[in-house]
Amino acid sequence: MRRLRPIRRWESGLIALLAIVTVAGAITHPALLGIYNLQTMALNNADLALLAVGVAPVIITADIDISIASMLALCGVLMAKLWTDGMDIWLAIAVAIALGALLGLINGLFVVLLELPALAVTLGTMGAYTGVAFLILGGQAIINLPQSLVTLGSGNIGATQIPISLVVVLVLAVLLAFVIHLTSYGRSLFAVGANRQAALFSGIAVVRVRLIAFVIAGVFSALAAVLYVGNYDTAQATIASDQLLPAITAVILGGVSAYGGTGTIPGVVIAVVLLAVLQAALGLAGLSGQAQTIAVGAILIIAIGAGAGINAVSGLRRPRRPAISEQLGSG
Repeated sequence: MRRLRPIRRWESGLIALLAIVTVAGAITHPALLGIYNLQTMALNNADLALLAVGVAPVIITADIDISIASMLALCGVLMAKLWTDGMDIWLAIAVAIALGALLGLINGLFVVLLELPALAVTLGTMGAYTGVAFLILGGQAIINLPQSLVTLGSGNIGATQIPISLVVVLVLAVLLAFVIHLTSYGRSLFAVGANRQAALFSGIAVVRVRLIAFVIAGVFSALAAVLYVGNYDTAQATIASDQLLPAITAVILGGVSAYGGTGTIPGVVIAVVLLAVLQAALGLAGLSGQAQTIAVGAILIIAIGAGAGINAVSGLRRPRRPAISEQLGSG
């Protein structure tokens, strides 16, 4: 329980900051909390939420995957191309999700089994996946997709104003939170991120844990592709290319340490909501997309700095634990 206290304080701070940004934005621009604007925020950030919560396990293990947006694009392009070639859209969605798992596994194999730097590997696969997406469509776009897919990505539940995609995101986030925080795999995930060598000595299957984390990132990227393509009713190789920075920012802002070992899925979800409200408020204030990107980048730097500061203070306060070699020697 003690280990969770700093995380809970971080999430409480996020909620307080979200309240401040929301109130300030609503006072300045009352339309911020209008039904139409709230619905638009939910629809346009559903894919971002899935990218962020999906890559969180990778970062918890002290790895990184910057190919998530490219995996989204490739999975979306393949799904749309299969449909135009005559495949049922739901079967095409299943194939796209399987592709996402495969792409994530490829990243994991290079990083984990070959022990290559995760940043370099996923930078390379980011370019490769985008290139394959361009080859599939030849630079063209597919539009006028099936109504069932469009309804999933942009429709509402019955006569309500609640987007279907919002419910999908919440259900998937809850399922992933259960896996990460309430299962033995989740405990192993945090152990690997906190100290990979100690986790190995403790009998944890470090290779398997890290590989599964990369596969989860790939699957959630594919799921994000389904909602993205359904929402915008278009598929092309460049879709979601601007979502990488906000996704990584949401993970770090949500309390997941860039050094691994800490964080929660609920914290990431709160951070996604905070970024969505902040960007909507900045948009209503007339700031350009470039200015909003600068703001998101600044938030990322601040979040990394704040996390490092909290870790440093916690390390000073925490009683020194004997090293593993000392423990073995004393035994």
